[in-house]
Amino acid sequence: MKIAILGGTFDPPHLGHLILADTVLKELNYDKVLFIPSKIPPHKNISGEVSNEDRLNMLKLSIEDDKRFSFDDYELKSEGISYSIKTLNYLYENYNVDGKIALIIGADLIKDFHKWKEPEKISELANIVAVNREENDNLDKENIEKYNIKIIIAPRIDISSTLIRERIKKNKAFRYFLNDKVYDYIISNKLYL
Repeated sequence: MKIAILGGTFDPPHLGHLILADTVLKELNYDKVLFIPSKIPPHKNISGEVSNEDRLNMLKLSIEDDKRFSFDDYELKSEGISYSIKTLNYLYENYNVDGKIALIIGADLIKDFHKWKEPEKISELANIVAVNREENDNLDKENIEKYNIKIIIAPRIDISSTLIRERIKKNKAFRYFLNDKVYDYIISNKLYL
């Protein structure tokens, strides 16, 4: 099976995550996107407003209706920082992978990719797929070439987990940024208030 992985805080998971995963599957012919929620991400902070269990529950609800999407809670169960190299090694040991795993990253992470833990090894183990929202010639060409990063363009959807959390706190509309089940989960559990 050709697997792509999408890591993140998913705090909360939103439609932008699903659009991104769907774009990678369709354009690069992968069979499945494995969503991997981070416990302690090295490049981003988790809001700390909800538990890891709530983030995982929302992620499950977000993807459960699409058989091409799945999740793995390896990073949530692991101690320490959620490094991509550790997760890739785990996946190759525990999944029947056909070819290289695709590691999906945002194009904004290209410029600092050389600062990641073992970037050369990541590049050997995975096809790195950077998703951009628009044609952009200002991306770090040196890192793109050095780590053989493939750029794909996804539809421009300006949704972020931060925006959703802020809108909830300010009692503003956020309903249509999320899957119905995730919205209901947030409301029924009074998250991010």
